[in-house]
Amino acid sequence: MRQVRLAVIGTGHLGKIHAKLAKGISAFKLVGVVDPAKEARDAFCKEHKIKGYDDVSEIASKIDAAVIATPTLYHKDVAAPLLNAGKHVLIEKPITLTTEDADELIDLAEHHRSVLQVGHVERFNPAFREASKKVDTPRFIRGERTSGYTFRSVDVGVTLDLMIHDLDLVLSLVRSPVVDVQATGLTVFGPHEDIVETRLTFANGCVANLTASRASFNPSRHMEVFSDAGFVGVDFTTRKVKSIVADDIVKQGAAQVHDLSAEGKGWVRDNLFSTVLPCQEIEVAAGNAIEAELKEFADCIQRGLTPTVTGQAAREALAVALKIENAVQKHRWDGGKFNLVGPTMRPEPKRVVAAKKAA
Repeated sequence: MRQVRLAVIGTGHLGKIHAKLAKGISAFKLVGVVDPAKEARDAFCKEHKIKGYDDVSEIASKIDAAVIATPTLYHKDVAAPLLNAGKHVLIEKPITLTTEDADELIDLAEHHRSVLQVGHVERFNPAFREASKKVDTPRFIRGERTSGYTFRSVDVGVTLDLMIHDLDLVLSLVRSPVVDVQATGLTVFGPHEDIVETRLTFANGCVANLTASRASFNPSRHMEVFSDAGFVGVDFTTRKVKSIVADDIVKQGAAQVHDLSAEGKGWVRDNLFSTVLPCQEIEVAAGNAIEAELKEFADCIQRGLTPTVTGQAAREALAVALKIENAVQKHRWDGGKFNLVGPTMRPEPKRVVAAKKAA
């Protein structure tokens, strides 16, 4: 099968990872990387013996596909011409800044029969894949994703930077529309929100409480799901999965604690997580989620498959994230002053500013 001629656009933190991994994947022929920041681009290209380009137009005719790892602000403007030329595209999350831009990319991909995959990489985390097998009709979900300030993805707030990972995961598990969004947030460094708490209610009754922070002294990435199948907790960092499947007597509602004898209550206490609510913990084997994502991208191109994270799935996560941002604007602590309205949370795309000036 012919190799997929690939370009990586953007040589920031994730772009460099994509480029290095793509070089080692036999399905790809890495044609080059694109970044207008010449000094950083040239240093990376020299170290890894990769060709560098200043602009996408210089390489578009030489490639079949591209990984877009630019700041989110430029996702739509970079991806649209490539899709319009029939190229396949893997875009880092979030897909775009607006649902309108996402819809345009989805339509272009469908029209040109191009693969449009979005880099919600936690879907490829081996621990999540194992945990999701143990979930049946989620009823309540708790998720927490916190880190220190990395100075990456500062063009967006923590909702689109970190929380969107968990939004995508939750939507993939619940498979029901969001009907209510409550949220509050805190700006630490500005101008975007750095800490967010949200509560999502779904049409099927499921509730999800999510926390995201990029100003935390306690880094954490975990999720807990209570479903009809029982409980499952996943630690994305350690790849440990805990699960509980209730004993039949609990499932059937036959265990009435008030009716138990003192001896019976003692037995339940002593055997709570071994027999009554047996808890199992496994550590899932390590795997490179970004590499798995890239291999799937190549597979979808070569074999005509549908990506795990389609443009539509990414668009749905973005739509919920934007609702959370709007809710945060109404209930946000900003610079020590309670902010009922909130400033604009991100700069407008250059094309929008130019259009306003022209008008």
